[in-house]
Amino acid sequence: MKKVVFNWDIKEKPEDFIVKEIASFDISDNGNYYLYQLIKRNMNTQDVVKRYGFGYAGLKDKNALTFQYVSSERFLGETIFERVDKDSFYALIYKGRIRKKIKIGNLKGNKFSIKLKGNRLKEQDWFINYFDLQRVLRNKEKGKKLLKQLNRKVKLKWLENFYIDAYLSHLWNKSLMFYLQSQFSGYFVEEKGIKYFIPFTDFRYLIENFPKFWTIPGYKVKIKEYEKDIYSKVLEKEGFSFEEFIQKMKNLGIKGDYRKTFLRAEDIYIKDGRIYFFLPKGSYATMFLKSIFIE
Repeated sequence: MKKVVFNWDIKEKPEDFIVKEIASFDISDNGNYYLYQLIKRNMNTQDVVKRYGFGYAGLKDKNALTFQYVSSERFLGETIFERVDKDSFYALIYKGRIRKKIKIGNLKGNKFSIKLKGNRLKEQDWFINYFDLQRVLRNKEKGKKLLKQLNRKVKLKWLENFYIDAYLSHLWNKSLMFYLQSQFSGYFVEEKGIKYFIPFTDFRYLIENFPKFWTIPGYKVKIKEYEKDIYSKVLEKEGFSFEEFIQKMKNLGIKGDYRKTFLRAEDIYIKDGRIYFFLPKGSYATMFLKSIFIE
């Protein structure tokens, strides 16, 4: 099967990859929280959030220039700027008061502006909604190791949850790829040893014939029989039985979820050597780029 190596150095410098969070908040003079826009360069969202105890809607890329909203229980001033080192800084700009704390998922999506580097791209707006490397590469094995060790009910710490979520994302990718390969011919896009199957099809066919959601396993979600069969095969290779795995999910209070199998990028255009587009929350710009990349 054909393999395309994704060698586009998207984040050579932070300004090559710009992310702007799109969200809507009702400003209220009587609000209990203070709304700020956080602008950061070459920093993790958590680096700033932990320092101030902010509420936030989602994590943004480290090696990028990013704009997002955060909520604070106290007024911090109209603006704050701090340079951490020669390559890293963050700024906070006050936007007004809001009634509720910002929580994970309180956004519509993100707008992206990414520098092109002589890349050839397909004219295509849809993509398979895989979790990308930044989610799984360094974290999935840690999550798997944790699950192997945990055989009783326990309350997970934030970082432990993060690792297990990464492993669940890896399993979601593997099981969906298994199903896609049974339905379509296609090719692989590979980056850093991780392969993603890209089917030869079109958006209309997917809409009419393909499952719109694929289950992230947990103890409470209803999983279709064909999904269970595939997950059982994937989990067996990972060293789990399906029943054992679901019991571990129950012990950890992980209910499971449903994730869209494919998405469409919106407002795509190319100007001055950059590609611009909007993606709904929870999806990866790098995954869309992998889908339209021509080696």
